[in-house]
Amino acid sequence: MKIKIEAPLVMIAGQQIGQDAGELIVGRLETDPQNSAVSFGFCNKSAEAVRLERLSFSLSLEGFSEVTGLRVYREGWTMASACGSARFGESDFKVDNNYQKFCVADSAGYQSDVENKFTSHHLILLKDEATNKFALAGFITSAEHLTNFEIELASSGVTSFTANCLHDGALVYPGEAVSSEELVLLVGDDGYALLQEFAGLWAKRMKALTWDHVPTGWCSWYYYFDKVTEKDIVDNIDFISANKDQFPLEYIQLDDGYQAALGDWLECNEKFPNGIKYLADKSHEHGFKFGLWSAPFMVEKRSRLFREHPDWMVKDENGEVMFVSEWRGEPVAVLDGTHPQALQYLYEVYSKKVEWGVDYIKIDFLVWACAGKGGCYYDKRATRGQAFRRGLQAIRNAMGDKFILGCTTPLGQVVGLVNGERISTDITPYWQPDRKIYDEAPTVYNVCRNVINRAYMNGRLWISDPDTHIARIDNNKLTGDEVLLWTYALFMTGGMLLLSDNFITLDSGRAELSKMLIRNNGIFRSRPLDLFERQIPAIWLCEKENSRYVGFFNFNDDETTYSLGLSENNLSDVSALKDHISGGSAPEIVSDKLTCTLKPHACRIFEVC
Repeated sequence: MKIKIEAPLVMIAGQQIGQDAGELIVGRLETDPQNSAVSFGFCNKSAEAVRLERLSFSLSLEGFSEVTGLRVYREGWTMASACGSARFGESDFKVDNNYQKFCVADSAGYQSDVENKFTSHHLILLKDEATNKFALAGFITSAEHLTNFEIELASSGVTSFTANCLHDGALVYPGEAVSSEELVLLVGDDGYALLQEFAGLWAKRMKALTWDHVPTGWCSWYYYFDKVTEKDIVDNIDFISANKDQFPLEYIQLDDGYQAALGDWLECNEKFPNGIKYLADKSHEHGFKFGLWSAPFMVEKRSRLFREHPDWMVKDENGEVMFVSEWRGEPVAVLDGTHPQALQYLYEVYSKKVEWGVDYIKIDFLVWACAGKGGCYYDKRATRGQAFRRGLQAIRNAMGDKFILGCTTPLGQVVGLVNGERISTDITPYWQPDRKIYDEAPTVYNVCRNVINRAYMNGRLWISDPDTHIARIDNNKLTGDEVLLWTYALFMTGGMLLLSDNFITLDSGRAELSKMLIRNNGIFRSRPLDLFERQIPAIWLCEKENSRYVGFFNFNDDETTYSLGLSENNLSDVSALKDHISGGSAPEIVSDKLTCTLKPHACRIFEVC
């Protein structure tokens, strides 16, 4: 099976413009022989500016058996966006209508209630069940456009299949030219290996940043949330410092709750009377580096920044400030990443944070900069991707070589500018909330789905952040089994490790789980073994130096039995297994299969001997 490019397409005002259009000329296809990437250009030869909607490739499939045997892996646009596989007869991820513009790049065209119509972002991976062959298409550049793939299946074949670079209606003036992102096509016998190969090409082309070690630390958010006080931070600094032999952590990270208002990032509220420099100095005095949260593109209407500089905000088509959401009841505008003074403001804010002693910055809600499709930027030529990237570049320039962690981001646009990246929605101190659940919602199982499916990104595009470890008993509705499941999800995938319990009240038995993760943290070769069998993979493989582990995770509400064929997963050399959690024996291998029965929300981890 392979994917074939049929033709480049240009969309303006809902109309497709071809190469033979008199005033509009589509550039030739250009191939980079080093990575077989393909791009094309569009030049406006008319006498007037045009609003370009998208640059697209029309794609087709060749050599696959039948549509009913086709499996489709879809990647999400942002960290919170769901990722996973689907098959003929199924529909796309269920998205909350109120959140859709923050997890789908082109929310107007997204349909989750239509069978056989799927959207994927950045890349798409296809499996032919009959031949066990795989094909991948993906964009290995991501600085200019938000990108997605749209595929629609029918019993008679593939109805449509396109790869899109969204230009968002940005103006292209007479004589100006724009280019698509670079598309690469890969084929092979191992689908997850294709994802890993693609991530390597993407990282190389975008000059990805990582870090020379895997950061560890403590984060205030998941215990104190926005109620955090200066005293809470000081108390935990003192405790961790006094117990460094048990908790050898690198960073103390203050999350949301200190700022006077979104936008006023150099002003603290009354809960932090001594300011940020005081906490940075105290962290340094105790041998820790200091990390700080902020949301640079979000600006509350009540903020001083908004009152003084409404002209720095993204506007609607009538020239009025566009409010894209609310924050605790307050309207939120978007800082325009193309406005020169707004960019200078970002540079000055983050330069001041560095001056105060901030060693690490967590920048959150970055997707807000791209969520206002139809918004008008200061630079009318700019796409959403370009506006966001310019703002993030200003922050990177200010931070220099300090560690930047991206959070709630469009994944493509941060490659090459962040060192770490959250790859999942938020973890929660409960299994699921008491309301309707969507596929992007903060739940333990949604987090785990993204963390294992996106293991191919870790150590290639950035150091992945799976979110914090929660082990405590107080302020926690997770059962003991659920805490173990989350602990060993982190054990199997690695990446950044931030703890988020109150150390002063942390139960000693639960604390041992955090200590175990600290001892076993790193960048691992992890992958789901049932990527195309389940939307949330239940069987995971992890290789750490000379050790291998197989993990079974039951995300179901009922007892479930799982079976793993060893030979078909390159584990035919397994002679024995050891239960990593209990230290006891594992189930016997019968007829080349390892079978494991799990209670609801439980896991078992086996070390391969």
